[in-house]
Amino acid sequence: MHKNKKWAFFLGFIVLLVVARLLLPYFVTKYVNKVLADIDGYTGSIEDVDISLWRGAYSIDKLKIEKIEGDIPAPFLDIERIDLSVEWSALFDGAIVGEIILIYPELNFVAGPTAEESQTGAEADWTEPIKELMPLQINRFEIQRGKIAYMDFHSEPQVDISIDSLNAVALNLNNATDDKEKLPSDLKLTGTSIGGGQLLVEADMNLLKEIPDFDVDLEFTGVNLPDLNDFIKAYGKFDVERGTFELYSEIILNDGSFEGYVKPLLIDMKVLNLKEDVGEESIFRIVWEGIVEVGSEIFENHPKDQVATRVPLEGEVGNVTTDLWTTIFTVLKNAYIEALTKEVDNTLNMEE
Repeated sequence: MHKNKKWAFFLGFIVLLVVARLLLPYFVTKYVNKVLADIDGYTGSIEDVDISLWRGAYSIDKLKIEKIEGDIPAPFLDIERIDLSVEWSALFDGAIVGEIILIYPELNFVAGPTAEESQTGAEADWTEPIKELMPLQINRFEIQRGKIAYMDFHSEPQVDISIDSLNAVALNLNNATDDKEKLPSDLKLTGTSIGGGQLLVEADMNLLKEIPDFDVDLEFTGVNLPDLNDFIKAYGKFDVERGTFELYSEIILNDGSFEGYVKPLLIDMKVLNLKEDVGEESIFRIVWEGIVEVGSEIFENHPKDQVATRVPLEGEVGNVTTDLWTTIFTVLKNAYIEALTKEVDNTLNMEE
């Protein structure tokens, strides 16, 4: 009889665990939806949660966050799947930290005539929901096949440009390895833009400071300019017949001081095509395109077929300035003295 009671207790305990395991995703889903509903100015929801107790992880399916005001037709954030788990490799370094993997995330920035009709995410504190959904310190962050889009539904023509096939890995964000270097974390990000442009971002970082330190190199190459004509027409009031856009940049933030540059290049650009534009464009548009064409010819380095400049950036966080005269001089230098190189200059050093 005593033995039967033990077996009954054991079986009852097993049944209780199974029922708890079956009900756990329901309660976690309800909790996550509550967290997402409390974001200032935004509302969010998920469809499902999968629990993997054996690896200390759970996955969120089909997360969507939308702005409440403005009736914006694109969600701010749309993620097919989020995997949150313990980073087991960090246990060998004596640290209990977490990792997050975003699979097919889409982030949509929207420009509009008013703040209500714009969508930037700047008005919300996103650290709070992240802390509530991931109680461990995040040490590894990964993006798989993501997309970032910029849209303007109020421009003429409407603008929709994006960078997709976005993959990124950020390591040692919480310095679980106890690295003594000034910048113990690193990031690598790649992507493909509209127009076939290739984006590469490499950064060393220290995110443990109140104002983080970082050293970033960026290359954005091979963008076919005619594929950006909706953007160019909407904001520049002309279009491009041919050409390639490239951008190179180095940025350093050290103890709150900001230094860097942005180097844009327009290669083999042609704006005006009289045979095609006459009869299709207004006389004012043709005149304006002619002015742009002449200007680009004046400031073009003809042996390299490029218009370029190097815009210096410096200042403190929240107060970054540029030097207009240096920017103008660099345009002239590129045109008449020495063409700017199609690469990161490697002129900035965190230690220096």
